[in-house]
Amino acid sequence: MKVYLDCFPCFMRQALDAARMATDDPAVQREVLDRVAELLPAVPLDSTPVDMGQLVHRLVREVTGVADPYEAVKKESNDLGLKFYPTLKSQVQGSEDPLLTALKIAGAGNIIDFGPKLTVDPNRSIEQIVNDSLAQALQDSLDSVQYRAFKEKLTEVKEILYLGDNTGEIVCDKILIEELVRQGKEVTFVTRGKPTINDATLADARYVGLDKVGSVITNGSDAPGTWLVDCSPEFVAAFQSAELIISKGQGNFEGLSDVPGPIFFLFKVKCPVIAREAGAEVGTVMLREQVVETVTK
Repeated sequence: MKVYLDCFPCFMRQALDAARMATDDPAVQREVLDRVAELLPAVPLDSTPVDMGQLVHRLVREVTGVADPYEAVKKESNDLGLKFYPTLKSQVQGSEDPLLTALKIAGAGNIIDFGPKLTVDPNRSIEQIVNDSLAQALQDSLDSVQYRAFKEKLTEVKEILYLGDNTGEIVCDKILIEELVRQGKEVTFVTRGKPTINDATLADARYVGLDKVGSVITNGSDAPGTWLVDCSPEFVAAFQSAELIISKGQGNFEGLSDVPGPIFFLFKVKCPVIAREAGAEVGTVMLREQVVETVTK
């Protein structure tokens, strides 16, 4: 997916948000904005939002001197996800179709994202926003054609590569992975290689117990999405040999929408740009099979 002009003001806003998390000093915050403003004119329109985001957030860390501006937010998000876990797990276990319910929960959990701006409502906490997203997803239908295709693919594979996205959300991923493991699949969960926005790292995956239900690896990159040219050779080899890839979140969709492979994207549409690209309304939980010609193995 190529960058849209609409992405430019979004990255300015992300830079300010991250700078404010890193420091209370308005002079440093202003320097971040000035440096990003200098950077953006040099970004070609054939870039992806993922490599553009990597440059912006590297700059934030460089100017502020803070390696992980979202560190506190990430822990709060993981703790929030763990708070929801028992109820969500019970919903899956009591469902007539546990796999479908687990997919909806994992997709709805993608709302926990500090890249696209979370809906600001003084009358609702982040916990309420997440709870509403989960409740809505469980009520809504998931694309039946895509769901059938996903189930058919599951019957053909033993191993799954699961590309994670945000902290907090990864607890919802854990619920889906547990269901996949219950069905006899072996799942490898992939995190970012280094901190970027509120994306999950290896430490976050271990914090929520993902290492207890499957293997956990990193992609070796600090890009806020899967951008293969910046990933480690080990991850690229795992990606290219994967039988099935579940790609969670908007960032991974942005980085992989034009990449061939046995991929199913699962994410919540959270901004008009992604809505336009995916052909769906903002707020929709998407399950979509990759339409690019698959890799020959």
